[in-house]
Amino acid sequence: MKARLHRLIAIGLLTLLIIPLYGQKGIEDGSKYGHGQDSANCLRNLSLYKTYYDQDNYEMALGFWRQAFNECPASSKNIYINGVRMYKTLFRQTRNRAYIDTLNMVYDARIIYFGEEAEVQGRRGSDLWDIGSEDPEFLRRAHRSLNRGFEADKRRINSQYMIVYMASTQRLFDQEVLSNEEVINIYGELCDELDTRIANSRNPEPLLTAKENIEAIFRSGGAGTCEGLVPYFTPKVAEHPDDPVLLKKVLVLLESARCNDEALYYTAAENLYKYEKSAVAAYHLAEMNSDKKNYEKAEQYYLEAIKLEEDKFKIANYYTKVSSIRLGNKDYKAARDYAKMAIENDPKGGTPYMLVGNVYASIKPFEEDFDNQTVYWVAVDYLNMAKQIDPSLTDMTNETIGQISGFFPTKSECFFRGIIEEGTSYSVGTWINENTVVRFRKE
Repeated sequence: MKARLHRLIAIGLLTLLIIPLYGQKGIEDGSKYGHGQDSANCLRNLSLYKTYYDQDNYEMALGFWRQAFNECPASSKNIYINGVRMYKTLFRQTRNRAYIDTLNMVYDARIIYFGEEAEVQGRRGSDLWDIGSEDPEFLRRAHRSLNRGFEADKRRINSQYMIVYMASTQRLFDQEVLSNEEVINIYGELCDELDTRIANSRNPEPLLTAKENIEAIFRSGGAGTCEGLVPYFTPKVAEHPDDPVLLKKVLVLLESARCNDEALYYTAAENLYKYEKSAVAAYHLAEMNSDKKNYEKAEQYYLEAIKLEEDKFKIANYYTKVSSIRLGNKDYKAARDYAKMAIENDPKGGTPYMLVGNVYASIKPFEEDFDNQTVYWVAVDYLNMAKQIDPSLTDMTNETIGQISGFFPTKSECFFRGIIEEGTSYSVGTWINENTVVRFRKE
């Protein structure tokens, strides 16, 4: 009798355990679909909502979608992606703000069940910006989400969301919600993160474009102008004149805003060079002296920057600037040599080729007029190369080419020296030492 009683008790306990198992939903036990009949219901709702969703019949889809969302929220990330799309569409159709509250609930739930907070907050912020950036409430919500996404994991937030983050920051500054300091700090954090990604990327072009957009937004607003930056940073530099991190930041921001002639720029550059004789500090001092037309000192600092710099593109830029100074001083051979050093470090830069062309267009190194005229052939070679590499130089190079082409030797002058046809190879000697081709003056 006792054995039979124990057996009945065991069966009863087992039944109590089994019954809840068949009645549990995914949201209750953390599974993807739940168990038993609830699992079947979940799969049915997922299938039905997706069928109507694919037909763009959101009215029918939402009933089944809500059941799947409420009962098996861990079943698929697509529940959240598709749910956002439906509620965004419904809001655009009706302008009913209740749909935005549901949209936010969907994003919150996605973070709970699938993580990826940086990505999800970035998407939410971008969506809210896209839906209604002109609406103060949506704007603040967008900015808050983008800020949370960046703070959650700045390494994983999409660079396109970073652009929207800067745009919403600037808009809130315009509305006097954010201060100068907040805008500058956010801009600095975004640029720092993008610089890190660019340095480690095999395909940096999209990142460079994102940074250009962020810089353009910053420059277009009051916080990123000389009027916004100088009053904010002047007391900070005075208080921390030996902080290289601060000084570099100030110099980059001022240069970006084209505030090189501000007293703060000079002070920061001089202070940085005292404590850190780096390529960056030397370059900023060179720029400072160049703006003051102290070209001799500027050249000294550019050459110092070249010695300390490892980046070939920056070295090419510094050589180009020295070449320009030497050309302005009519030191033509030195100007040519520095421009060629720039080309050696960055063959894809058009300006050094233009400088070499301008040098050859400006000199008469031979006693004979004919020999001097042949130098113009070489000048045109370099000017053509400059505009081919950098089309933005086309107008300037064409103007010079038009002028000096009128001084080419005539056909008869060439014939007198045994040169019969155009296109024939020709070597120009002295310190020029270049190979070119014959071209006749058009008569």
